[in-house]
Amino acid sequence: MPNLRLIAAACVMVPSLMAPLQAISQDKIELTFMSWEASPLESASIRAGLKDFEQANPDVRVKYVTSPFAQHHSKLRTMMAAGTAPDVFYLNPDYQRDFVANGQLLDLTDAFPKYWDLKDFTPGSQKKIQLEVDGKKHIYGVDVCNVGPVLFYNKKLFDEAGVPYPPTKLADQWSWDQFVGYMRKLTKVQNGKTLQYGTANFEEGMNLYTTQEMLASNGATWFNADFSKAEGMDSPQTKNTLEKIKALRTDGLAPNPASIGLDTTNSPTQLLLTGRVATLFMGSYGLQELAASHIELGAGLPPKMSGTFTPMSSCNMDAVWSGTKHPEEAIKLVTFLTSMKFAIPLYKAGLWMPNRLSMYQPDNLKSWYDPAVYPKGWIDMQSLWTHSDLRWFDQIRHTDEVYNIISDSLQSYLYSDAKLDDVLPAMQSRVNEAMQQQ
Repeated sequence: MPNLRLIAAACVMVPSLMAPLQAISQDKIELTFMSWEASPLESASIRAGLKDFEQANPDVRVKYVTSPFAQHHSKLRTMMAAGTAPDVFYLNPDYQRDFVANGQLLDLTDAFPKYWDLKDFTPGSQKKIQLEVDGKKHIYGVDVCNVGPVLFYNKKLFDEAGVPYPPTKLADQWSWDQFVGYMRKLTKVQNGKTLQYGTANFEEGMNLYTTQEMLASNGATWFNADFSKAEGMDSPQTKNTLEKIKALRTDGLAPNPASIGLDTTNSPTQLLLTGRVATLFMGSYGLQELAASHIELGAGLPPKMSGTFTPMSSCNMDAVWSGTKHPEEAIKLVTFLTSMKFAIPLYKAGLWMPNRLSMYQPDNLKSWYDPAVYPKGWIDMQSLWTHSDLRWFDQIRHTDEVYNIISDSLQSYLYSDAKLDDVLPAMQSRVNEAMQQQ
């Protein structure tokens, strides 16, 4: 249950935000902002942005610290317990509900309308921002952008194989069988050795981003309506999806990254950049690195398995620690970090996609949509970000435990001889045990 005492205290503090920042104190206030380092460009943009913020708010100094993503949230919890947490920080939405339940986030509900227009956020982003607590909608963090899976490809390899480029319009989206047929043509084997694979990353282990989208496109669901219980993990749709994904590798169309000498722990882009694969299914954030490379880059829609294709997207949020001594200044920093002034350079570079509907209007496209960065037809795929749903993991609690159970279970099927009829019921049972924790 949420810590109502802390939430109530936070609500009391928010109305004081109406006072001018300079009037709060004659002494300089120091805020700490902590993020994980998604890319050097993002960190450079943050540092430049913080200088702009300090110039506009001369009574405030911001100390910027980073941490590896894998350690970020555990480090936050430790610092919060010790009373030394940063005032403002990146928060993966996977963890939002756990942090709220522990009373660790400042309630931004009353302050939000002053600084942001909720209706301008994409529907998926609105859904992420608003949490129902004790029967009312509350806001504890501000979504910074959208990231959703895209099928990146090397045009040269498609031309050599005589394969049409992946479509960018939903009406032309490939079926799974079409996709597999084309990937077979793009796979090159010589003397028993595979020189070039058709595709990669459908077995993504980083955060199951791509796996969730394929499961959803095959009609599978893994949780009940309010995401309080796991249901459907052992359904025929789940089994069918996972069998098709595994078959890409066992049929020789996709590599096992661990066996071809490439480190894809943090990013799978090397698979495409080195020419080992013709297509790569990964988050749109990969565009920044791929667009700066020498390959003839293209991007298209992922295939759909059956039924209705529902894209999934997500991205981190900016949140304020409930224990901050400077809530007013901390929220002002969040307004800057989620402003278009801060975001447009990251849109232009291809690292972020806008989560504001207005930025997809023709007049605003001119401010960030750079044809030198974005492959031809990219904007035709805008529904991947404007009409996407949330990842399932963004809507549950005890995410660490649930993710670890699912990841271990899927690895045992994908990379060993474990049977889905054994793996999936056991996985669902273990996930429900984890989700019932208080």
